[in-house]
Amino acid sequence: MATTPNLKTVPRRTRSATAGSWLALLAATTLGDAAHTIRAEVRAKVVPSDSAMYRLVIQSYDRSDGAVPGLSARPVGSMQRSVTAEELRQGIHVNLLEIRESLGSGANGEKPLVVAWIDTGATDLEFDARRARPGRGSVYGVVARSAQQDAVQISLDRTVA
Repeated sequence: MATTPNLKTVPRRTRSATAGSWLALLAATTLGDAAHTIRAEVRAKVVPSDSAMYRLVIQSYDRSDGAVPGLSARPVGSMQRSVTAEELRQGIHVNLLEIRESLGSGANGEKPLVVAWIDTGATDLEFDARRARPGRGSVYGVVARSAQQDAVQISLDRTVA
């Protein structure tokens, strides 16, 4: 009687689409490990207003020196949405889809960075806000993270001069 060899299962990295949206699921199934989801909680102490809308923009970068990236820097993940002052005070939870060229990006001792800011007014027609940058007077926050960190908390407590 022939015996079958004992097959060892190789642990695979869990894809981050389980924590994300349908877009993250689609990206993970088409792009594989080049797609990754970061969970972010964004809070801001915004003065109560008469139901004014704000544009919240969140971007992530693989490499940074800790400062807000310049105009030539390209984010690996970005999104925008319209929010209210009340939502900002309570905290907004978002899933940010990152798309990289390779799985190893950002893991070479570099400090990945997540930047978030608000502008007055609703979102614009650019869906992903990849080219957006904070304008003068925008309230923003920056948080460095490790390459393996999947969740961040950002407090919008600085103002662009």
